Amino acid sequence: MIEAFRSCLKLDEAAIKKVAEVLNSSDSFVVTCHVRPDGDAVGSILGLGLALKDAGRGAVIYTEEPIPERLAFLPGSEFVVSGAAPMPERFILVVLDCNEPVRIGARFAELVEKASGVVVLDHHRAKILDSWGGKISVSYIEPGVFATGAIVYLVIEELGWPISDAVASNIYAAILSDTGCFCHSNTNEAAFLMAAKMVGHGADPYAIANGLYQNYSVARQRLLALALKTLELKGRDRIGLMQVTPDMFKICGASESDTDDFVGYVRALRSVEVAVFIKEVHEGQTYVSLRSKSFYNVSELAQEFGGGGHVRAAGFRMAASASEVRGLLLNRLIQDFDALGGTDVGD
Repeated sequence: MIEAFRSCLKLDEAAIKKVAEVLNSSDSFVVTCHVRPDGDAVGSILGLGLALKDAGRGAVIYTEEPIPERLAFLPGSEFVVSGAAPMPERFILVVLDCNEPVRIGARFAELVEKASGVVVLDHHRAKILDSWGGKISVSYIEPGVFATGAIVYLVIEELGWPISDAVASNIYAAILSDTGCFCHSNTNEAAFLMAAKMVGHGADPYAIANGLYQNYSVARQRLLALALKTLELKGRDRIGLMQVTPDMFKICGASESDTDDFVGYVRALRSVEVAVFIKEVHEGQTYVSLRSKSFYNVSELAQEFGGGGHVRAAGFRMAASASEVRGLLLNRLIQDFDALGGTDVGD
């Protein structure tokens, strides 16, 4: 019987079935995601990795760097290996929450070359699927789904494998994270229904929310205090910008992962349509998080700078200083708002 939440989503059932067939055809996997993983990425690799292990399959769960400390509470995190960890002699590479091989990290070429096949599951718009060296066995990329963790669940359900409380907890964490506690525009009936399903399988909503949002370090809060001092509004307060610099990281003893969702503090301002958070961890290496509320497509903006994402949430990296990136972005946003008319976007 089709679950109620499936009827709420536009799914390619044939693609999901094909993914399940490929996963069922092997007993050795490497499951990975993009660098600097967020809650959806970590929840997805742990959810699928644990499901594979529960089914008696060999599964190496790999990230380029150790998963962020604040996500280490998720069940199965002790199985994650990083860096130069050894890989099986043969395996299918399963890539979750990204569809570009370079975003796996420095070992992407090695992993793709050694893999007997590649499975890509994602909910970001596909960019360069032909860059996997012809290794893709199957891919399912569905931007209409609220979290990659949801796609993972649909595949596990197709396989008919039982959902342990650990698997359910990770999928619930993925959903909670990528819907912004059910506050983002991607939140729909299906998100609530699937989250309820995970609770029925043993996920603890309070414990997961507490782990995701009440689990910050002192260094993170001190960095946030410095970042908020840089907050500025432009374009009749419709454009909000905030940044952190290498010196701020050093002063606070904070890490890059400590800045997760700093952009939300900018987006939360009543007048802001486009929120920009600029993060320069190392000199001349800057990452930008972009968010919008109602009409501006930040994915298109991010793509112009070599990045991507969703209509309301996107980002990119650039080899430039935070101040240089700020100038480029502000000029571009002012041009766009000016073209829309009816808004005084001058300083």
